[in-house]
Amino acid sequence: MTFKDFELHESLQMGLSDVGYSKPTPIQEQSIPKALEGKDILGAAQTGTGKTGAFVIPIIELILRNPSEGTRALILSPTRELAQQIDEQIFALGYHSGISSATIIGGEDFSRQANALRAGVDIIVATPGRLIDQMKVLDIDFSKINFLVLDEADRMLDMGFLPDVNHIIDKLPKQRHTMLFSATMPKELQKLMKSVMKDPVKIEIEVSTTSKQVDQRAYFAPPRKKLGAVEDLLDELDWTSCIVFSATKKGTNELERALKKKGINAGSIHGDRSQEERTASLRAFKNGTVPVIVATDVLARGIDIDNVSVIINFDVPRAVEDYIHRCGRTGRYDKEGIAITLVSKADEKYFDPIKKKVGDDLKILELPEDNKESKKDSKPANTKPSDKKNNAIEPAENNKKKSEPINIDKKTVTISTDKAGKVIVELKNNTPKPEPKRSEEKVQKKNTKIEVKLKEKKPNKKKEVKKEVKNTKVWSKQDRPDRIEKAKDRKQKVRKPSKGIWGLIKSFIPKFPK
Repeated sequence: MTFKDFELHESLQMGLSDVGYSKPTPIQEQSIPKALEGKDILGAAQTGTGKTGAFVIPIIELILRNPSEGTRALILSPTRELAQQIDEQIFALGYHSGISSATIIGGEDFSRQANALRAGVDIIVATPGRLIDQMKVLDIDFSKINFLVLDEADRMLDMGFLPDVNHIIDKLPKQRHTMLFSATMPKELQKLMKSVMKDPVKIEIEVSTTSKQVDQRAYFAPPRKKLGAVEDLLDELDWTSCIVFSATKKGTNELERALKKKGINAGSIHGDRSQEERTASLRAFKNGTVPVIVATDVLARGIDIDNVSVIINFDVPRAVEDYIHRCGRTGRYDKEGIAITLVSKADEKYFDPIKKKVGDDLKILELPEDNKESKKDSKPANTKPSDKKNNAIEPAENNKKKSEPINIDKKTVTISTDKAGKVIVELKNNTPKPEPKRSEEKVQKKNTKIEVKLKEKKPNKKKEVKKEVKNTKVWSKQDRPDRIEKAKDRKQKVRKPSKGIWGLIKSFIPKFPK
C-alpha cells in the first residue's frame, strides 16, 4: 500500500514526495482512513512508528477539503522539542498547500507568539503551560477548531499537565474530532480518554514493547566506573551518533563536561537550558556536528532523529515505559541500533522490572577491558624488583676497581681505575695531628678573629683614640708615689667655701700666695 491509495489532495501528495514518504507505516495505514471518515482515534503504538504522520496527514487533508478562516486544529505536546518537530512536519507536508501553523512553547518570544495567534493560523502546536499563559493575556478564538490532538498523552500526565489539558479542552467546541496518541495506556489516560472522546477507534501496534531492530545490552558497573565504561564502549562499537541518557539535569551537565575532558565532542539538553540552547544542541546533533548528546527524558519521547546508532542509559530509567521510549530513539524505520544500560547495585531495583518485561531480548554482558588501565597496571613477566637495581646507575665508588693500599713514609697510596679505564691515585697522610689544648685553641681563635677584623675594616681615627685610651696602662699604688703627693698639695691649696655672709664676703677677697 502507498499514500496514493488514500486519494489525498495533489498539494499534499507533493509534500509527501518532498519528504520521501511513499509507504505508510502500520499505525498510519490504520489511522489515516478512519481519521478521514471523521472518527475519533485512540492510537497506541511504540515510539518510532510514525505516529506524527498518522495525525498530521489527515488534518491537512481535511482542512484542504473544507477550507475556512480561523484556527482549525490544536495539537498539544508535552515537550518543546516534540512541538517543534511536529510544526516542522506540518510545514514540510503543507508547503505546497499553503497551510499555516504556529508553535506556542516556552523559552521563545511571547509577543511574537501572541501576534501569530491574533493573525490566525490554520494549526496551533503548543505545550499546555505556554498556551495557558497566552490564554490569560489573549482572548484566543477556539470556536472554529475541528480537530484536537493529544500527542504523547502519557508523558503529559507524567509531567503534571493534566489540569492544564482539562482547562484547555473546556474552552474548545464540543463538536470536534479528537485523536489521542500514546506509547502506553495507563489508567489515568483511560479516564481522560472517556471524558474527551466519543466512540474512539482503538488502534494498537505493539504497545509497550521495544523494537526488534534494537540490540539491547546491559552491563553491571559501579557508579565510579560508568564514565570509563562509556568511553570504552564508544571506542569498541561502530557508531555515527549516540544519545546518553541521564536521570537528572545536574548529572547531564556533569556528564557532558566529563566526556569533553575525555576528548569526546558532546552536547547536552535538559529542561533548565534556554530554548535557544536546546534548539542549537539538537540541531548540531541532528546534522552530525556533535556526535554525542547527553539528555534527560525530555529527548526520549517522540523526537525523530535519523541514524541514531547507539543509546546509552547512564542511569537506569525508573519506569519500564521510560526504558521503552529511550530504546525507541534508535532502530527507527527498519534500521538497526544498539541500546546499552549501565547497572549498578543501587539500580537493580529499577532494572529487574525492565528485565522481566523485555525478557530474552535483553543480553547481560561483561564490560570490555580497559586497555589504558591494563597497560598501566600490567608488568613484564620477567621483570623482578632486583632487575631495577641492576639497571640503576651505581655510584662512582662502586664503579672503581681498587688495588691494595701501599704505605710509603707514613703515607698511604691507593691506586684505582674506574669503568672507563681512568687511573685514580689517592694519597692519605697517616701521621696524626697533635690536638691543641683548649686554652691555646681559644687564644688562637680570638687572635684570628681580631686580625681578620683589623684587616677587613678601614682605619678610623676616633676608634683609634678610643683604643689607645682603652689600652693605656693602669698603674698600681706602688708605681705612682709622685702623683699621690701632687694630688695632696693641690687639695690643700683649694679654698673651701665659707658659710653665711662672711663666706660671701670672703669669696670676693683675692687670695694671695703664701
